[in-house]
Amino acid sequence: MSAALCIALACTSPISAGADEPTPVAASPALPPAARPRLFLSCPRTCFDSYLHQELNYFDFVRDPQLADFILVIARQPAGNGGERFSATLVPRLPQPGQRPPATRAFLAAPGAAAHTSRRLLLQVILRELQLALVGTEHEDAFVLMLPNRDGVALGALGDPWDYWVISPELKGEGEGGSGYYLMDLTGSLTLRRITESTKLRLRGAYLRRFTSFRLEDGSRVYGDVHGWEVRPVYARSVGEHWALGGTFTARGNQFENLRAHLNGGPLVEFNIFPYRQNASEQLRVAYQLGAWANWYDESNQEGLLRELRPYHALSLVADVNQPFGSVQWLGQINSFLDEPQLWRLSTGALLGLRLFEGLAINLEGQAALVRDQISLRRRPVTDNELLLWTAQQRTDYTFQIKFGLSYTFGSVHNTIVNPRFARIDLQEE
Repeated sequence: MSAALCIALACTSPISAGADEPTPVAASPALPPAARPRLFLSCPRTCFDSYLHQELNYFDFVRDPQLADFILVIARQPAGNGGERFSATLVPRLPQPGQRPPATRAFLAAPGAAAHTSRRLLLQVILRELQLALVGTEHEDAFVLMLPNRDGVALGALGDPWDYWVISPELKGEGEGGSGYYLMDLTGSLTLRRITESTKLRLRGAYLRRFTSFRLEDGSRVYGDVHGWEVRPVYARSVGEHWALGGTFTARGNQFENLRAHLNGGPLVEFNIFPYRQNASEQLRVAYQLGAWANWYDESNQEGLLRELRPYHALSLVADVNQPFGSVQWLGQINSFLDEPQLWRLSTGALLGLRLFEGLAINLEGQAALVRDQISLRRRPVTDNELLLWTAQQRTDYTFQIKFGLSYTFGSVHNTIVNPRFARIDLQEE
């Protein structure tokens, strides 16, 4: 903010002024509420909705895009430095002849940036778009332009002593329990990234451990303790606006899957139908990999083997669309062994948020797979205790996990007022 133009909306509640921010100027004369432009906020993930409603209360927020004058599409994406990239696109619902076409503005939030900082920067990006969209209308005078005071910061670009390398160690855990059971997962990881406009290099290593215990009907207890580890490097080099070349490699072990060690990897080529510069709003990527697959088992697998090596290939299709009608994030992949094509897996995962028509919205989140490639299953039968404690994998023809929602909203078109009273007084309340 210190070197950027700040645009404040004169009729909003005052924005907190930091050390490098000016105090907003007094409000301009208010226009009749009925004359205010209507906004609809479209965001596949949470994007500080209540804050934006409060700070942009000059405008009328509505519950459905069909009722809006402008649709504000916001996207959040992980950035190479470990932070987040926010982008905002203001789309007129009914474009007029000669009207300025939609444009996207974006900024990078630093790793670990406070929500207060990110939402303040996002507000400034949105205000800039709104101000440009309303130039020449009766709403233009509602905006006040301001510049922050200089604090003597030296001009000129600084060199990067880390040469774009970002290091992210992480420790996390979760657990639940009662008088008759407990479950606990612990994970430690280290991620190294070096991401530039032309190349992407990411190396992640992780170790996980799961503890489980259940009290049986006779009063005795059974205990489970399994661990796993993984190392995964990814390298990609841009080749123009649509192609990328590189490779991925995975080394991991997992007691649950009977894997003492597993290695797979090979070259990878990717084609994006849309130019990569449009990644915040639309992506449709096709990727193909050819490589080697090697397993070392803790126990003999169903073929009586303790190790094996196979060639494999995989084809992936990735779609990511953020538009006024909603968001679509979908992945489909099929992979198989070249020496035995009947051993294959077809997987898909999706995060959909679609507004079908006024008031009606559908939300879908989940993943599923048809499984025909479980070559690491133990030769011996899995015991009941192993199944209960989740310490050994069993045969399956499919897996799935799904969340589905369908909602219909009608009534008042306004969605601007925020009232936080009695919010979250119950731990079970969303």
